[in-house]
Amino acid sequence: MHSLNMSKRFIILCLLMFGLFKISKATHIVGGDLTYKHIFKDSFEITLVLYVDCINGNPQAIALDSNAMIGVFDSTGILIKTLLKYRSLPERINSVNYTCTSPPSNVCVDKYVYKYYTTLPYRKGGYVLSFQRCCRNASINNITNPVNTGATFWASISDTTQTFGYNSSAVFKSLPPNFLCNKLNFINDHSASDADGDSLVYELYTPYIGGDPTNNLPRPPAAPPYLPVNWVAGYAATKMMGGNPELQIDPKTGLLMVKPAFIGQYVVGIAVKEYRRHKLINTTRRDFQFNVLTCQINIVSAFAQNIKVCSDTVNFTNHSIGADTYSWDFGDTSVGTDTSSLFQPTHIYPRAGVYQIKLKVSKGNCADSSLASVTILQDTAKFAGNDTLICIGSSVHLGITDTGAYTYRWSPSLYLSDSTIARPVSKPVKSITYIVKRVNDVCNNIDSINITVRSPKAAYTYDFITTCKDARIEIDTPHSGLSNFWFLNDLPITFGQLTAKSFTNEQTYKLRLKVSDGLCTDSFEQKLALVLGDTITLIPNVFTPNGDKWNDCYGIKNIALQKGCGHLLIYNRWGELMYDSDADGDCWDGTYKGNDADEGVYFFILHHMNKDYHGTISLLR
Repeated sequence: MHSLNMSKRFIILCLLMFGLFKISKATHIVGGDLTYKHIFKDSFEITLVLYVDCINGNPQAIALDSNAMIGVFDSTGILIKTLLKYRSLPERINSVNYTCTSPPSNVCVDKYVYKYYTTLPYRKGGYVLSFQRCCRNASINNITNPVNTGATFWASISDTTQTFGYNSSAVFKSLPPNFLCNKLNFINDHSASDADGDSLVYELYTPYIGGDPTNNLPRPPAAPPYLPVNWVAGYAATKMMGGNPELQIDPKTGLLMVKPAFIGQYVVGIAVKEYRRHKLINTTRRDFQFNVLTCQINIVSAFAQNIKVCSDTVNFTNHSIGADTYSWDFGDTSVGTDTSSLFQPTHIYPRAGVYQIKLKVSKGNCADSSLASVTILQDTAKFAGNDTLICIGSSVHLGITDTGAYTYRWSPSLYLSDSTIARPVSKPVKSITYIVKRVNDVCNNIDSINITVRSPKAAYTYDFITTCKDARIEIDTPHSGLSNFWFLNDLPITFGQLTAKSFTNEQTYKLRLKVSDGLCTDSFEQKLALVLGDTITLIPNVFTPNGDKWNDCYGIKNIALQKGCGHLLIYNRWGELMYDSDADGDCWDGTYKGNDADEGVYFFILHHMNKDYHGTISLLR
């Protein structure tokens, strides 16, 4: 009888163990994280958080996790001790992550907390804390063989206590989402707080494998190091969900963003690293299962994502549903009026850059907000540069300094240092217009620039009006609209002083003219050699004193008819004196005693520079 009872007990015990094996393998854990807090000297509080599927999880498996064992290892993987504690009462994660959305009835997540108190004196290499469990949900989409893949939640306590002091883990401020809505933007503040004031940096990481079907609840857990899960082809730490946009976390703010593209369940890893005096001293990890569902949404804020445009003007396309009021913030901090209440507004941006856009929509008490970025790829300012005036012989840089990934083509290539760069150098010899084409993978624009070349020309001609002893200069400057500056023997002189000056015989002078148009200058210089002598080159033989102001008065060029220097006499054919330069002036106007002289031939005698000249003159009217 006793032997029979013992056999029954053994069979019952085996059945119970078999049942517990099946229960413990049940896929009820959907995530967890492990942190620690320094209490006093070598005393620490260690916190294990497990997230449990409270609908699909087996109640007996959930009950089996009423207590959990943590292993404490040294840096070489040697087990130092184990910690066993009972959990707290569950906290239901039932927050709705989308406004005006009814939570699905088939998703339920409970949070369980286990707290351990222990002493961890300084140890070279520090400590590794870990908890392991098997297994994950068979329906998980992004890792291979999830039903046989467990999870390891672990943390390390560094040996930097003597250098940096004691440390407490950074702790995530909020609970993870219990569900995500397919095709809708999800934005979550997944930042952490740090009691020590360390610098925090956020990133996504690949979660770790834990228990397996042969050892579902490792007690103690296996020693480090721990292996990462295996991603299904097409998934990775940078592509955990296949969203559009993909799951990402801001490394500075901890803002978690994704727009799920497919219904399913996805394992994700979110980590926050602590830096003290630029040295990494700890990493807090959260391993969690995101459930993506089709949601019943009452109101949704949505508009075109990741807009890239070449223009400064953006026309926003609104995909929101269920709303009747709209509030846009265009992210333009340079003005205070970058808002609109229109359904599909237009905004003009002042410069190139990336702008964060927010759209809040509402109807009654329901409201929803969404974020997206707009990238203005180029300025509206001229990328060819501003029209420019230069002087002949000068060079100028075209274009603007550009950090974008553009290619350039300047036309024409005449006078350019390089027609394929953003800022070529031009040294034109005449005015020219350049056209430049700027191209990248999105934009293809054309601009132009005018280069005006100024080239003022200094020039003059001169004659000397001579006397017996000296001469006066006559200057002809054909250019007008310029400022003239005269220099005689390198000394400045006004034009009036120059033409009034008496030039000495047999002297050489240097006369320079400098002209300016207000921007550019030019100079012209000649040597003037005055040698007085017989300067007569041509004595005219006809004149027409008919009052038309052309050739009305007979004279001889380049001579001074002065007493004792030059003397001109004109007679008619009867020998009667018609004109005497000493008495009648420098030229004969064709009159005699106040009356017009007759047409015909007259005779002249010219005495100049101790020489005598004679000949005939014809008077015509």
